[in-house]
Amino acid sequence: MTSRGSSGFHSSIRGAAPSDSRPTGGWRAMVLLVAVMALIIATLDVATPADFRARALLGLVPIAVALLAPVSVTAVLTGLLICVYIGLQAVAPLPTGGWSVLGPLMIGTGGLLGVLIARRREEQRARVQALTDIAEATQRAVMRGLPERFEDLRIADFYQPAARAARVGGDWYDFQPSPYGVRAVLGDVSGKGLPAVSASAWLLGAFREAAYHEDRIEEVARRLEIAMQRYSAWTRLTDDEGLTDAFSTGLLLHFPPTAPECVDVVNFGHEPPLVVTADGRVHTPELPAGLPLGMGTLGAAAPGVARLPFGVGDTLILFTDGVTECRDQGGTFYPVRERLPFLVSPDGAQEPPEALLGRLAEDLRAHRYGPPSDDAAITVIRRTAERAPYPGGVDAELYEYRPEKKETADTAVRGAAAQYATDMRFLECASRSISSTKASA
Repeated sequence: MTSRGSSGFHSSIRGAAPSDSRPTGGWRAMVLLVAVMALIIATLDVATPADFRARALLGLVPIAVALLAPVSVTAVLTGLLICVYIGLQAVAPLPTGGWSVLGPLMIGTGGLLGVLIARRREEQRARVQALTDIAEATQRAVMRGLPERFEDLRIADFYQPAARAARVGGDWYDFQPSPYGVRAVLGDVSGKGLPAVSASAWLLGAFREAAYHEDRIEEVARRLEIAMQRYSAWTRLTDDEGLTDAFSTGLLLHFPPTAPECVDVVNFGHEPPLVVTADGRVHTPELPAGLPLGMGTLGAAAPGVARLPFGVGDTLILFTDGVTECRDQGGTFYPVRERLPFLVSPDGAQEPPEALLGRLAEDLRAHRYGPPSDDAAITVIRRTAERAPYPGGVDAELYEYRPEKKETADTAVRGAAAQYATDMRFLECASRSISSTKASA
């Protein structure tokens, strides 16, 4: 898919524009096809008796070329073939009669059919291109592009939807700088197809707003939980073809500016990340696992926040179950936690995270047998000693950490958050009631 983020490990399906005059596969493929067919026909023409020449078979060439070339190239080639036929007639004329007329008639008919085939193929290509453009626009709206750096963090991302023609799926991740530090998220929505895409878009929208405005990571987590519940309630209310009881696992990260050697993590029933220390050691941190997003109505306590050491040179690797549940020919799952130590370079703290991500992605592809059965997403986050400044002064003001303003704004922010939560809970209950009324009816 088209590269969205910093890594560039996304295969592109965007082809040339419909108006492009280049043949499919390039000029070399078309010239080779014409040369091979012309050689075969010339050989048959020489081998056949004098009263019958195979040169009339040149009418098949435009039909074959139309499978590769656009209308203009097919029409020009048809004209050239007619000229070639006239030249052959001048050198070795056929006996007068029907055979002498058959050649130009076959070439002309083949050229007409070739032009029609090429035109039909270009129309279908234009439709596919339009659908691709719509899909890529959807991708940019749901999974926006990511820079290579956020302050002192360097990132690389990989995303492989299960459907090859799809641009987005049920896996979702994003980064959001804020006045309270950089926030990151990675999750996996239950289900597949368009309903999962819709749910992931809903969660990403909630994350981008909450991660910027909320000072406490616990409040961001609560807002994500409410967003997941609201999505299911809205789906039941509208009878939409969505996930009426959607849930999503996920990891929510907060890089506090007041603790530059740490990272706060909230685990919504997701696979814990892997940590590669600056000296190349790989380990899995212990995280308290809470319920997935959307299951807060079960009455369990909200997931706790775990603070992990994350200093300069350390690397975090987040992934979805499309990685761990990738199977080989024998049905064995991909052992990412066992494989990663062999993929880490000895100077891992110095190499860019894209290099590690590239080796991990290639190792995953080598393990997989057949097409992917589930969406797979990987995010690699490296803490560096350098801080990347924002492009302009206005941008820097948006994300500048100013603790003196935080205290004066706390009362208003918390009051607005409490009112927001009350309003959303009321809407959720109302939508559930309406949905239940519809079901009873």
